[in-house]
Amino acid sequence: MEDTKIKEKAIIRKELIVLKTYPYSDPSPIPEFGRLYPYNRFDGYTNKSIEQTWEMIVMENNHIKIWINPAVGGKIWGAIEKSTTREFIYFNHAAKFRDVAMRGPWTSGGMEINMGIIGHTPSCSAPVDYKTIENEDGSVSCFIGATDWPSRTEWRVEIKLGKDAAHFSTKSWWHNNSCMSQSYYQWNNVGIKTSGNLEYIYPGQHRLGHDGVPQSWPEDDEKRKISFYDQNNYGEYKSYHVFGAYTDFWGCYWHNDQFGMGHSAPYDEKPGKKIWIWGLSRYGMIWEDLLTDEDGQYTEVQSGRLFNQSIAASSKTPFKHRSFLPYTYDTWEEHWFPVKNTGGLTYGNQQLSFYITVQEGNQLINICANESLDDHFKVFHHTKEILSTQLRMKAMQNCSFGLPYPVKAAELLVTLNDSIIYNGPEQHTVLKRPTKLSKDYNFDSVQAHCIQAKEWERQRFFDRAITHYQICLDLDPFYTEALSGLAGLYFKQLKFTEALNLLSIVLSVDTYDPEANYLYGLVNERLRNTADAKDGFSIASQSVEYRVASFIALAKMLLREGQIEKAYAYVKKARLYSPDNLQSLYLSIIINNLKGNKKQSMLLIKQLLHTDPINYLAKFELNKAEGIPLDKITVSELPYETYTELAAFYYNVNLYSEALKLLEAAPDYAMVYLWKAYLYSLSDSKTTVASALEKAVAMRPDFVFPHREEDITVLNWAISQHNAWQFKYYLALAHIQNLRREEALSLLNSCQQLPDFYPFYIVRANLKEELQEDGCLSDLKKAFQLAPDEWRTVLNLSNYYAAHEDWVQALNITSKGYKMYPDNYYLGLKLAKCFMHTHKFEQGIALMTNMTVLPNEGASEGRNSWRETHLLCAFNALEDKNQEKATHHINMARTWPENMGIGKPHHVDERLEDYMQLICIDHENKEERKALTDKITSYRMHHKLSPYGILDFISIFLMQEMGDVKGAERILDNWLKQDPDALPLKWSIAFLKGNQQELAELSQQKVPVKEVLPYEVPFEDRSFPFVKKLHSIGLFNKHTHLATMN
Repeated sequence: MEDTKIKEKAIIRKELIVLKTYPYSDPSPIPEFGRLYPYNRFDGYTNKSIEQTWEMIVMENNHIKIWINPAVGGKIWGAIEKSTTREFIYFNHAAKFRDVAMRGPWTSGGMEINMGIIGHTPSCSAPVDYKTIENEDGSVSCFIGATDWPSRTEWRVEIKLGKDAAHFSTKSWWHNNSCMSQSYYQWNNVGIKTSGNLEYIYPGQHRLGHDGVPQSWPEDDEKRKISFYDQNNYGEYKSYHVFGAYTDFWGCYWHNDQFGMGHSAPYDEKPGKKIWIWGLSRYGMIWEDLLTDEDGQYTEVQSGRLFNQSIAASSKTPFKHRSFLPYTYDTWEEHWFPVKNTGGLTYGNQQLSFYITVQEGNQLINICANESLDDHFKVFHHTKEILSTQLRMKAMQNCSFGLPYPVKAAELLVTLNDSIIYNGPEQHTVLKRPTKLSKDYNFDSVQAHCIQAKEWERQRFFDRAITHYQICLDLDPFYTEALSGLAGLYFKQLKFTEALNLLSIVLSVDTYDPEANYLYGLVNERLRNTADAKDGFSIASQSVEYRVASFIALAKMLLREGQIEKAYAYVKKARLYSPDNLQSLYLSIIINNLKGNKKQSMLLIKQLLHTDPINYLAKFELNKAEGIPLDKITVSELPYETYTELAAFYYNVNLYSEALKLLEAAPDYAMVYLWKAYLYSLSDSKTTVASALEKAVAMRPDFVFPHREEDITVLNWAISQHNAWQFKYYLALAHIQNLRREEALSLLNSCQQLPDFYPFYIVRANLKEELQEDGCLSDLKKAFQLAPDEWRTVLNLSNYYAAHEDWVQALNITSKGYKMYPDNYYLGLKLAKCFMHTHKFEQGIALMTNMTVLPNEGASEGRNSWRETHLLCAFNALEDKNQEKATHHINMARTWPENMGIGKPHHVDERLEDYMQLICIDHENKEERKALTDKITSYRMHHKLSPYGILDFISIFLMQEMGDVKGAERILDNWLKQDPDALPLKWSIAFLKGNQQELAELSQQKVPVKEVLPYEVPFEDRSFPFVKKLHSIGLFNKHTHLATMN
């Protein structure tokens, strides 16, 4: 019976699937201020599995089968082609959560949807909302969706499978429901297996890094064909953003399996395409075991809305970040399909895939149908028709046709029913879009500082953005873009008067400036300057960028004033220019209700639920219209946020009773009760205000992270009504996030020692440290006193002692904590470092030998401690003239024990270990000494691009000793070009010049710690202290132990 149904239509169902699961746990109650606030981190990971049942959505037809896991970010868990049972999307049979994502937990495989800022989206391992639909045409759909709380943007994806299609589609919508521009990042990450002679078929001429720097594709500078996975057996992690071709396709093919997968989307919707490879050394391959049990290594193929996943360094290139304009939305659609028995892949879309090849001297075009075809197929070579045939094929059937003479794919045009599906000359045209910024560009110009400020803002580094806007205005106080940009950030900080002052300057320069007028409207609205606000919005509405947002803002103002018809007029204007805009649809539903047009309101509700079955407002309004109690509107990770967000919408148009109805259905949560109390006060329900406030006080303050502008209004009111320390704490959190740190500290200090909640004291301690105020240590001690068995209080106190170089105290507190939590590798790593700094080397080595670290991506702390502890042991042995023991520890320092959470890279700079080993080798062993000397002095010949650092000093020193003065000078010159202010470089120059006084002074200085930005790989000159120690014990004295090498 089921087989018959599958033939007639696609099927969608829920299925319980048991997976070996390595769960995550231990949510942190300490707020993570910055780019991800109000989300919390998770810090608990395990190498012990459990059998866990996951409720998945299964979609299938005769050709493909898809699994979706709503409990893990709505991830498409895997997909297979049914005739071969091969996966075209990797199905991980182990749900192995590891600390990889921005909040921590992440699993490999499948397809994940990422929106917001760079990285795995905050909801990637959390439950999201979903709805399954059987469509009238026999297709099936699963809608998934969530809200990105830092930006208050909302996304939806419809995963759709046709009844007779060997492809599925993902149609995405992303709404900015906030009145301000937000960060913009969107990529779909798809896991696929690496085995089987995998080829990436990615049209393009360049590959961009995360830093925006272009390199060649599909071959690298060494002529390795890196479009084949196996040819990437060098270097470490690989991120190839392939770029430079106008194309709507990319794909992959496993030549050993005669199987592949493809992706198709219009270039305007998805121009970005990326390959991610963990790296083929143990540095990358360690993740095979960390992320799966038996499914083997995977790689990721990704589609994006932008050309690259740009990190901060990319701002210095053409490939910058983007903004998401207020009250706007984006939508795009993609198709994903398997390919079989074509011998390779030239092109594919939702209709068919083909490969042009030569077999036994004959030129062939091999075709795999992706849906049923009865279509006319033609191939043209330079406008000459060389093939014309009627394709009658079922999905996943294959056929081949001979071509009359040898041709190249780049010269062909392919049509289906006279519609061009493949344009070889166009796809192979080298696009002229610039890939580099001119070397003459002045990064110290006014424009450059303004652009950099915008770049920081788009990445949610608001403090850096403010600094650069201010630098810009110091150079030119009337630079309007900077004035508006800074005013926008002041608005986000709720500094309305300061923002208004800046905007007035802009409008004095250009009264029609669109952004300034829009912000002028927002600021004046908050300051209750109603006429000025309407004036600003009205002029801003003349611009395309701010037209819809201004109409919506005017509609809300008028609705609050009770001018319903005028409000509706602006809603209709907004819908004229943006028919699917969520805010205007919401206002249409509400206003039609207020006007008594119940039928029109219901029609709009049902239309909205048809396009977005998850929609929270539509569900609420439907229940209200039908007079039934409100159903649970969300199953997402933070349900109270969803209810509060929708209540805030109604509050902003003065519909307090609707807001209260929503909150009555919300889960118990401190901010929910505070919102209810505030709304009761506006509704004159005085008796219920006190009760709601007391309930808010009684709620645990864990995971209460206020973040909305409206939350701050509620909290300011609550503090005026009640003296609870919790309310001041909550408001302080919002102020810290908004960079109003002094006000936050004043609030926290007013609580004195009343709170019995340890995160309060950690927050206050960190704030005091940041503002260089006294009392940090006492607060950390108080946190520990309140929760001595909580590992976070131990680690925070230990970190303080370590930062102030009181390693004995750090060791004392960490040892106690580690005894309580022997499996906690955060404490274990800290304890290993404490042992090292207190010269308890053998204890540290024993600890690390038996420790298991479950790492995060790129983590190196454990291996650093391992290496450095052994090096210090070697130093002790050298001072004791025990060369055998020194050699043992030098050799151990070279090792990469994988229980420390990291594998060995292809290339390791071991010049320090080599030099120390050279010291240990007997002078009579000239051959071994010469080999080590040559290895050190020739290093730069083989590693020209590696960052320069103190290990180059060792090369320079030996080269000078050997008489290669020019070679030494060449290395020194390159080091100077890289970083002329580097402390290790200055130290090295002082040594080489024999300037003992300067050398002594520089030896006392510490290398400044640079802030590491997300996804940037910092260069740490960790060997500098060891080189200084070698010098201090006389092991860089000229003509001593080195003399016999000549």
